[in-house]
Amino acid sequence: MGLRKDCIILLLLVLMLIMAGCAGERKSEEKQEQKEVPPAIKEIEGVLLSIMQQADLIPATEKLSGQSQTNSGSKEGNQEKGKPVKELTYEDTLLGELLKAEGFEVEEQKLPQSTDIIWDGINKSIARLYSQWNDLEPLLKESESVSQAEIAQFEEGLDNLTVFSSEQNYFATMTAANQLTGNLANLMASFADNKVIPLYKLKFHLRSIVLQAATDDYSGAQESLDYIKGQKPVLTQSLDENELRALELSLEDLQRVLDKQNLELVILNASIVMGNTARVIEKSSFS
Repeated sequence: MGLRKDCIILLLLVLMLIMAGCAGERKSEEKQEQKEVPPAIKEIEGVLLSIMQQADLIPATEKLSGQSQTNSGSKEGNQEKGKPVKELTYEDTLLGELLKAEGFEVEEQKLPQSTDIIWDGINKSIARLYSQWNDLEPLLKESESVSQAEIAQFEEGLDNLTVFSSEQNYFATMTAANQLTGNLANLMASFADNKVIPLYKLKFHLRSIVLQAATDDYSGAQESLDYIKGQKPVLTQSLDENELRALELSLEDLQRVLDKQNLELVILNASIVMGNTARVIEKSSFS
């Protein structure tokens, strides 16, 4: 009887050890399966935002250059030359307010006196993009979650960005850089949480709304807004009740001003939606 009892106890101990071992293996596997975002993805997004910010300064710089020639030597002209970029508002730039809202840090610098300085900076940024893409592409080709078509789309977009920059077409440069952020969101599938990826696509569409409104393409802007609204079922997985309500209300306001076809109001309200989106991303593991 005592022997049988000892055997039962021993058997229970063995079973407990086996179960503990299995649990440990599962935790180890889960840890290994946690997605790590390659630094190149974050770096590429940062450079693309920088290119948009730089290109967005072109009209303000051209305006300043004209004023400087008119007011050469005057106190007003000298003050305009020293205007910090951070002091520019939605009346001066298209994407400045949105970039601030999503957390892009504008350097402490004054508005350049020549557009040549800006284009030189943009070209250097594009050269960095090619280097970063060279690091990222091999990782993407090893992934089963990214298609060759998506990789080809990014490469085509990078070529377009280079061409527009060489032509010194500031608006096309901004649009191409923004399009690449949309392409980049599609490439995140292997590295980012599926709950986070839609938020990055939202940021792309918010910038698109402003760029389309700037060319009076309000039907295109509406399509982008409709896409954002259509993501509500997916967003409920990423947002808590208060965050979702705040986003819904800001989208309603954006729809209202989009119906008015007023660019300045669109910029301001799109920036509010961007801020709500950026705060959620900041809480995620991908931020």
